[in-house]
Amino acid sequence: MNRKVFLAWILTFVGGFTDAYTFMLYGNVFVAGQTGNIIFLAVNLINHQWFEGVLKITIILTFLIGMIFSAVWTKLMDKTHYWRVYSLVFELLIMFLIGIIPKAVSVYFKLPLLAFAMALQYCLYDQVNNYSYANVFTTANLKKATLNLTAGILYKKTSQLKSAILYYQLIACFIVGAIFGSFLSHILGIRAIVIPAGCILMAIIYHVKKIRNKESIFNSYRQDRT
Repeated sequence: MNRKVFLAWILTFVGGFTDAYTFMLYGNVFVAGQTGNIIFLAVNLINHQWFEGVLKITIILTFLIGMIFSAVWTKLMDKTHYWRVYSLVFELLIMFLIGIIPKAVSVYFKLPLLAFAMALQYCLYDQVNNYSYANVFTTANLKKATLNLTAGILYKKTSQLKSAILYYQLIACFIVGAIFGSFLSHILGIRAIVIPAGCILMAIIYHVKKIRNKESIFNSYRQDRT
């Protein structure tokens, strides 16, 4: 149930919005796009901007810890259909917390927590239909979309053309999320985080509903067999 296209659209929108939000409001910092953080880290170190550099190192390390934790979480929690949903609940709580606490609160408290949550989203929701994808950045999706489109045209394979369309849809969701994140950050300030938080809530409701529908079908099948 975690591989639904609609769910991938929502989470990819959240990925684009959140990185644009932190970039606009917290000094050229990404919580998911670690390639950008590494580039800006190099610039900070060259310019002796130690506070900004240490912040980016902290976020990168927290994102890595989040990816490690996702593997541990998979091993410990893969006994219930809802274990991935719990990670979205955590992400929702973090976004809500960041939206209500004052901007004066240290970024060393807020951004690493958000980076950790985005790492969980990236690792635990990494499949759409039967394809792997990224929902917190878009370079990998762009590569797969372009290669599948090219191969589909060259070898006249409909399946690859369909997968290319899917990846381009995800890229569009990321771009729209980044546009809305940039625009609404100007208008709402730190409160703009409520928009991706609302999307995560929608994703939770959608995912839970799909799981329950599947459980209902399975239980009916079992009753029929008995």
